[in-house]
Amino acid sequence: MSEKKIMIIAVIAYIALVFVCWDDSIATSPDGRTILTFWHTYNDQEEQVLRSIIKDWESANPKFTVRPVRIPFDGHKPKLRTALTVGQGPDMARVDWSFVCELARKNAVVDLDTLGFAKIRDQYLEAPLETAYIDGKYYGIPDQSTCVAMFYNRQMFRDAGLLAEDTSAPVVPQTWEEFIEVGKKLTDKSKDQYAFAMTNTLWWNLPFFNSYGARIISEDGKKCVIDSEAGVQALEMMASLVNEHKVEAGAWRPGAISPEQGFVNGKYAMIFMGPWNLAKFANTKMDYGVGLIPGGTKGTSTNVGGTDVVIFKGTKYAAECYDFLAFFTSAENQKIWCTQLNQLPINLGAYDLVSFEDPHLMMFMEQMKHAGPNPVVKDYSLLEDLVNPEVEAVLSGQKTAKEALSAAQKKVQERLIDF
Repeated sequence: MSEKKIMIIAVIAYIALVFVCWDDSIATSPDGRTILTFWHTYNDQEEQVLRSIIKDWESANPKFTVRPVRIPFDGHKPKLRTALTVGQGPDMARVDWSFVCELARKNAVVDLDTLGFAKIRDQYLEAPLETAYIDGKYYGIPDQSTCVAMFYNRQMFRDAGLLAEDTSAPVVPQTWEEFIEVGKKLTDKSKDQYAFAMTNTLWWNLPFFNSYGARIISEDGKKCVIDSEAGVQALEMMASLVNEHKVEAGAWRPGAISPEQGFVNGKYAMIFMGPWNLAKFANTKMDYGVGLIPGGTKGTSTNVGGTDVVIFKGTKYAAECYDFLAFFTSAENQKIWCTQLNQLPINLGAYDLVSFEDPHLMMFMEQMKHAGPNPVVKDYSLLEDLVNPEVEAVLSGQKTAKEALSAAQKKVQERLIDF
């Protein structure tokens, strides 16, 4: 047997082992319905809600059944790449937002406008939806999204005399200029306490850039545009928190106490954080709150994390897959999903239907309305690798914001976009 044949057999065996719960040869269920295979990365509780929604869709579509197949989120990209390479991909899948561009550029997923997506596109929040907008076409529907907001330590604000008697008044400063002034009152170097702590990765820094209206990648995806007046302004403001006003803890430095840990320990008064840590912080019994991120020239903004659902070109049932995914992400089902799982809606219609008892989640819903665009590129990890060192050079005082962003833009254009 040739070495090539042995390699092919090995790859097929690997796919069978990894996805043992899915047999692509079974095209119909025992009751004769056509199977639509849906690979996902939901947890147990999420899958339970998913199956309930599937059951409702199947009631209206008796000729089809959706088979959910869970794969680990960590590693879902290489597993899908391998499966698609040997022609063993699913009909549809849930993928990280940063993976959609690669799949679209490889011509692996369906342009949803060919299935009528334009008719319902306006139902979805713009920022999550834009993660699936590649080369002028929409290749995915957001199914789950999140963002960061500003967590603050109420006791540290109280000790600094910064908690207003009017409990309805915003606690977190509403502009970056106000943030600096408040930050000086919250910073006490003798106690190793700082107003703010940040992480230097592009995704975590997007709230700064977005609050000034600075895009990283042009809307058509053909240019890196981080070296703009708005981009320089945003990075200069970030650096001023560290070098000029000295209200940031240096948590971005190697070996420093992380923003999350320092916040829990009462060392950092404010940090960017997402709703995924609400339960963890609640268990610490600390007195904390959540507010909107301060605004730059374009007002408050944030980033977007989450996933999109896509339809693969190998399916014979693209229309039926689309019908299910549109149903799954409808306002009515988003209400079910969000209220049972305490997650943020991605369907605008659900904002009128969803209400959380937790005021922190309601604040995240408001922050999500102001989310800015994530940079959509074929290799997001490489984008981070190219930009982060340049931003660190500014934070550490080695470069000006203009010098760093000019260098970053050149690297990204040459190695990621034009390559």
